[in-house]
Formats: sequence, C-alpha cells, structure tokens
Amino acid sequence: MALAALAPIGAVGALEAASDHLVISEIVSGGASASDELVELYNPTGAPLPLEGLEVVYVSASGSTVTRRAAWPAGAPTVPPGAHVLLANELGVYASIADVLFSGGMAATGGSVAVRIQGADTAVDAVGWGTAASAWVEGTPAPAPAAGESIERLPGGSAGSTQDSDDNAADFVQRTLPDPQNAGSPPVPDPVATPLPSPTVTPPPTATPGPTSPPSPTPDPTSSPSPSVAPTPSTQPTPTPAPSDTPSPSATPGPISVAAARGTADGSTVTVEGVSLTGSAFTDGGGYLADASAGIAILVADGAFDGGRRLRITGTVDDRFSQRTVRASAAGIVDLGPADDPEPLPRTTAAIGEEVEGRLVRITGKIVGSPTTLTGGLAYDVDDGTGTVRVVVGTATSIDTTGWSSGRAVDLVGVAGQRDSTGTGTSGYRVMPRGPSDVVSLTDGPPSPLPSASPSSTASATPTPDPSETPIGLISIAEARAADKNARVRVRGVVTLGSGLLEGSAVIQDASGAILLRLSDEAGTVEGGELLDASGTRSTKSGMESIRLSVPPTRLGHAGDPEPRAVRTGQASESDEAVLVVARGAVIATPRRASSGSRSFDIDDGTGPLRVVIAGALGDAIEGPEAGAWVEVRGVLGQETTGAQPLRGYRIWPRTAEDLRIMAPAADDPTLSSGDAGEGSDSGASGVAGGGRAIAGLHEADGGSTIGATLVAGPWPELEVGGLLWDGRTLAALASAAAELLPDSAAVVPRHLELRGLRSIGTHPRLDVPVHALDPAPGATLAGGGVPHAPATELPATGEAPRWVSLVGRLEGGDAGPRLHVGGRALAVDYLCGQGRPPGAGSVRVIGIGMAAPAGLVVPCGGIRPAPLLAAATGRSTSAEEPLSPSPLDGPAGAAVTTAPERGLAAGLLATGSLGMLAAAWWTYRLRDPEGAAGIEGEPDVPTADHEPDATTAIREGGPRLTLVPLPHDRSSP
Repeated sequence: MALAALAPIGAVGALEAASDHLVISEIVSGGASASDELVELYNPTGAPLPLEGLEVVYVSASGSTVTRRAAWPAGAPTVPPGAHVLLANELGVYASIADVLFSGGMAATGGSVAVRIQGADTAVDAVGWGTAASAWVEGTPAPAPAAGESIERLPGGSAGSTQDSDDNAADFVQRTLPDPQNAGSPPVPDPVATPLPSPTVTPPPTATPGPTSPPSPTPDPTSSPSPSVAPTPSTQPTPTPAPSDTPSPSATPGPISVAAARGTADGSTVTVEGVSLTGSAFTDGGGYLADASAGIAILVADGAFDGGRRLRITGTVDDRFSQRTVRASAAGIVDLGPADDPEPLPRTTAAIGEEVEGRLVRITGKIVGSPTTLTGGLAYDVDDGTGTVRVVVGTATSIDTTGWSSGRAVDLVGVAGQRDSTGTGTSGYRVMPRGPSDVVSLTDGPPSPLPSASPSSTASATPTPDPSETPIGLISIAEARAADKNARVRVRGVVTLGSGLLEGSAVIQDASGAILLRLSDEAGTVEGGELLDASGTRSTKSGMESIRLSVPPTRLGHAGDPEPRAVRTGQASESDEAVLVVARGAVIATPRRASSGSRSFDIDDGTGPLRVVIAGALGDAIEGPEAGAWVEVRGVLGQETTGAQPLRGYRIWPRTAEDLRIMAPAADDPTLSSGDAGEGSDSGASGVAGGGRAIAGLHEADGGSTIGATLVAGPWPELEVGGLLWDGRTLAALASAAAELLPDSAAVVPRHLELRGLRSIGTHPRLDVPVHALDPAPGATLAGGGVPHAPATELPATGEAPRWVSLVGRLEGGDAGPRLHVGGRALAVDYLCGQGRPPGAGSVRVIGIGMAAPAGLVVPCGGIRPAPLLAAATGRSTSAEEPLSPSPLDGPAGAAVTTAPERGLAAGLLATGSLGMLAAAWWTYRLRDPEGAAGIEGEPDVPTADHEPDATTAIREGGPRLTLVPLPHDRSSP
C-alpha cells in the first residue's frame, strides 16, 4: 500500500504540482573539490511524506547511465511538512551536515537527479541541468551552476521550495551561496509565522461600454483616492475577466521580497507584497511598490490601484526602459488595506541609481540651469556638490514650480525611477516628487544638510567664516581608500558597524566600498544604520584602511543596511575589506575564547577557512555553533595583520545575534533510514551508522555480543595492529592476526562492520586503547550496510582516551618533526608510514589518532592531504601521498579514499614510479569516466566506479594490484 501511494504520476513532465510529493529543492554539482556535492529534498505539503520504497538516482547527461545515490527500505521515517533531507558526497565539504551520504560524482556540465520508486523507469520528481538531454528532465534543463554555486527551486530559502511547473529552467535559479538544509533545520515556511489568509480577490476593474482609452500618464492628484483596487461595481458593469497569463494569487507561491523579485530572470512569475508609493498611473511606466528590501515599478494592463495601500501583486518581471517592472493584471492584485509611506532614504544627488530604484528618497541641492519641458511636466537638474540628478515634476502633481530657478536650493522627497533610452541600462535615473507635500523647502541660500540628530552641532563660533577655509570636497569611500596616508578626506555613507564592538572604531560604507572609522573622544560615538558625513585623516590600523576622526561627523539621518556581499570563505580579499558580507560554510572547530573575552571559530565552504570573531562586548548574545554545523554569517569583513603580510588575517565581525544563522546542525549519525537499504544499494548511502553494541565497555570476553563499528584503518605495521575500530566515541585496535579474518570488502576503508564474538585480549602499550581479537568462525565478521562514523573534530581532553580525528590546519616542519598549527596550538604529528615522508608545509587536512597527553596526532600513510584551499581546479587530488594501503581513512568529513579504480591505479603507479603507466592510467580514466574528468564531454560505455564504488575493490596483498571486474549495464537496478 505504501508503494502504491508513492506510484509516480506518469513519465517525467506529467507531474501536476509540488503540492503532493517530495521535490528536489537544491543541487550542488561541485565546488573547490569535485566532491563538494549535495542533493536536497523538500516536503512542500502540509502532511508528512514517506521515504520508504524511494531512491535518489543520478543520471548522466544523455541518460545512458543511471546510478543510485540513496535508498530507503520499509520502515524508513517520514519527512515532516516543510522539512528537508540532505544528501551529500561523503568526501565533500557538506558531509558533516548530511542526513545521508553517498559516494560517486556528478558532472558539473550536465546531468539529472531524480526521486523515484526503487527500480521504476519514471520519476516522482526530476531535475536536469546544463547539457542534460535525457528523459529524466522536466521541460528545459536548469542552467549548470558554477563551481561552488547551486541551483535552488523557487522561491527558495525561508519561503520554501514550492514552485513546480514541470519546467526545470523556470523552477530553478542559480544561487551564489548554497543554502543546504537538513533534517535538523527548522521547517520552511516557518509554521509559527502564520501566513496571511488569502483575502477575497477584489473584483477586477470594470470596463466602460465601448472602446476604452488607455489611462492618462499623469493622473490628477487632486481626485479622491478610491479605497479599493477596482472602480465601484455599482457604477459600471463588471465583465467576466478574460483568461490572463498572470496566475491567480491563490494558485501561486507565497510572496517573496521585492529585492528577490528584482533579481529574478526576465519573464519570471513572482508575488510581492508592499506599500504602493504612488497610484498605478503615476507615470506612463505605472506606479511603484516598495517593501523593506527594495522598490519596483508596477504596470497594470487592465486595472488600477491607489497610493498608500498595502498590496499583494502577482505578475511577470522584466525591464521597461531599464526600469525593473512587474507587469500584472487586475486579477493579480490583492488590496490588504491602507498603509503608511516608508521613511524616505536620505541620499546624495550622485547616489540616485539602481540601489534605490523604486524607493522613496530624500535629496537636497541647488537647481542648476533651466528646466526641460517634457510631455507630462518639467525636468530640473539638482546638485548637492556630488553630481547632478534629474528631478521630474509631473503636471498632475499640482506642485507649483514658478519659483524654481537656477541657484535656488530645494529639499524634496520623491520616488527614484529610471527611463534609459540609451540601451546601456546605466543612465536615466530621476527623482519624482508626488505632490506639494513632497517639497520640504525652496530657499535662496545654500542647500541645508539633511535632517541631523544633532542640529545644534552645526553652529559656528565665527559668524562669517574665512573664505580660504573651504570645506573638504566630498569623495567616494573607494577614492578615500586610495588616498595617500595623512591626506584629509571627506566621505558619506551608512554605518554598518557601530561603536562599542571594536574599541574606538566603527565602519562606514557607500556604494563604492567601505572603510574603518577611528573615533577619537572628541568625535564621539556612532550607531549602526546612521547616515554620516565624516571628515578626517587617512590612516591604517592593523592592516585596515581607515579614517581618523577628531571632530563629530554630521548626522544626516538613518538608512538600512546595504545588501551584504556574498563571499567564499577562502576568497576574501582586500576588495572586500570593511564591506558588509555574508558567507556560509561548515564550522571546522568549536569556538575558542580569548583573554579579551572575544570568541572565534573558522568556517569553510570548501575554498578554505575564514575566521569568525564574536566581539567580547556581545557577551553570550551569540552562541557559538558546534563543529560540523553549516552556518550563515553576516557581518563586516575585518582584518588584523601586519604590514609584512597585508593580505592575511581576514575575519567576519558579526554585530548581533541575528547575524549568525545555523542553517543545518551537525548530523550525529548522517542517515535518516534504519536497517539495510536492500539489495544493490550503495554502501553508506543509507542504513544506520552502527548496528549492535558500541565498543565502549567491552573489555572482557563476550562471545554473544555483536558490535557495530567502523573500520577506520587496516593493517598498520608500525603500530603492530591489524586495524582500528571507531564507533564515533571509542577507538579500539584489532590484533595483527585479525587482519586475515576481515571480509574482502573491508579492504577499502572506512567500512562499517558487524563483529560477532569480539573479545578483549589486552591494552595497546602505546595508544592505551583496548586490543581485540576476532572470532575465526565463518560469518562472525560481516561488512554492514551502515554509514561509517565520522571522525571527531577535536583532540581528546586531558585524561580522555584517544580518538579518531580529522583536523584542518597549517603543517610546518622542524627539527622536532612536523607540527600542525590549529586553533592556536602546535600539535606534534607522528607520521607512521614506512613508505614515504609527509607532504611539505602548507594548509592540510590531517586524519589519524588524536592523543591527549602529550597533545598530538599519530597519522597513517596518506593521512595528510592538502586542505580544500589547495585542491586542484578539477577537484582531483594532486597530492603525491595517495594511499598505498587500506590503512589510512578519510571518513565522511575527510579527503578521498581508495574507493575508485583510478585511485587504485594511482596507488600502483606511485609504488612503481612508472611514467608510462601514468599515461596509460590517464587514458583509461578518460575512457571510463569522461564526465568526471575536468572539462571532458562524453558518455561512458559502462557505469564508472565513481558511480558504483562497490564494484571494484583495491586489495593489497604484498603489493599493489588492480582488479578489473565486469559491471552490468542495468538502468532499472543501478
């Protein structure tokens, strides 16, 4: 019955909507490493949906290869409403937060992912991208995401992924920063924030008998506004609305922010909600709607709306004379009641551009020259010294312009719009006052500064200033950053980091950049969100460009934060310094507290680590996330370095608790299912992380016990052990003779094992961990179907037993041997590998045994790899330390392991050093995995080992050997 309920609706493309089945909500096909891959599932319905009987498959671009990534057996849990399930490559950066791990890769240039009933030839949901041209695509493929980016189903993020038009190109958008959510993430949309009820749609506008004239481009502002969207039904007959290409609000997803709507592709259908700044006929381009994030023009084809209303509007987005516009019909407009205007944004005349298009702004400046007569009014040039802007006064606004002459100062409020006839998209900006009340003042003197929080501070001690003491000219922050040291500069911008977090400092930002303000006692303090005009002297502080202020800045009002700039964790640079940014990544280690009271931790999205520093002044307002969690951090990108290393020391300074968001907590056991995944499932794709009892406490012979544990290392001659077992908390050694009793499939580690008759025979003299022997009876030791336990991310504390750990840090050599610098500590690294020396100094990821006393690491062959920052562009490891035996492990959070034939082949090549074999290996790799190779197009004749990791096993018996096994070509049972 469960399988019948899951029966696919039909072939791909025949699905009705995303309201009754699981959907694929986000995909990352690779990042700094080719293994930085994820597939996110989402329940868009209001009821739990089952996982049992389903599987997720990857389909090559042409459809010739279909391989399983995860499968759920009978009894698997359901997915709650609004919840997610996260699948990730076990070798990638998302492994620590995944609910389900898989092995094998996906082609970045094109492919498909599908959810289907196990073995079915149709999909419950499918998404193709790039060059995908198979039947496993709905409509047109979505664009192929760039490395490190994702494609996400609309509307996305906190609004959920509810759009499913059966056209992947229309349903998915590219995201610069992936937003992975797992089973531990809160449901979206947030059920606590109850959405507004769908109001009754206001009757569509009526049509007068006979031909209808288009609305006047300049409405009469003196006419009484109507409280409804449409004319009164009693005065004119209401025709039956014709079919519209604008969906009914009740059939469309919930509203998204206006800023998000502005960023969608032309032709996208969106629903936005905000305050109408004007009526719909304010200009020939329509009216304007704004919310807290942005503004946009609204052009209604067959109806009208009034200013001062809260509206929900559904329509399509495009440009009209370069002005971002939503084109809607009357049926797509819902009037939610009266609303007040938002506070106008104070701006310089030169700052009227795309950032404020569609929003209410306030400017002050001098009128320059004579007006230009337009069809619907007059246009004036106004300049406050930063550059001119056009002010368009419509005839129907009833604004008296008889006193508007060159040289007079005007202070006004208006809507920022654009009408660019050049085709460049970068000109034609203007400010349009809406009525007489929008003109604050018109004077003969110099333009007054915009309202200040301290009006008395502008008083002068000298009635007539010396003409030679001319004010410093206003320049952009980018120009100020480039100015000579000790030069006098004057900038204007919004405070993104106020006083109190950094001792004696703040940060100010404009459209060109940002800079640190060093505030003297005389300069006072500033608050976040203040719009300032600041003058001072150029300087530097701890490597950051700065301005020293010895006098208070002029306060011009308040403005919201600028849109944060998305940065990758390993790519923060000088061009981002002091800018408000947002970054996402996995927490590498738990937060550390400094003597100053500040706390810090590193995050990594696969491109390299970036430090997050929580100022001591915030106290415990921001809780430090646990290692392995996937977080989003907003804040100012700061720097603390020296002149000798000007490009080091970047960090993010969060400002409030809201600046840190845990998008996906660390997964204790990266799986949602229980039990065996069934015949043919990929190892590690599903199943419990460990079956039976844990290792801890088993110190006496207990032949009836079954232990579920992960074999993290095979035979390790230097330690005289036959392997190491790890259950996520306890590490144990196997006697040397136990190596011969392990199943052949255990030659590739990590591998989940079920061990029966395990008995303790003592304690390892060096490691101080229990040593166990295996029962020699056939079948006593079995390879289980569970997911390997992830390594710990911290060394054990003093007095605690050794752990299996994975750490990222900087490796340095020395007379006393290599040391790993991580978290402010220098850890001794004992590289126990008789087959070579560890890699040279640099950023590395180390996996091995973590010891408490003395604090250090015991590392097997291949346990030191370049960190993600140093990974090759193709995502393939370039390290010469490929594992030559099954002893090293890179677990779910680690680097590559010997699970694919190309790695087994690489082991043989490294052992023999044969350049001829290297060339042959590369040719074999291109033939067997053309999609996985960097930039190589084509389809494999047989499934590759990246897709079927269990088909080929690299076994070392006295020397490297490559075993090739024929693979079946069965699309229905991958």
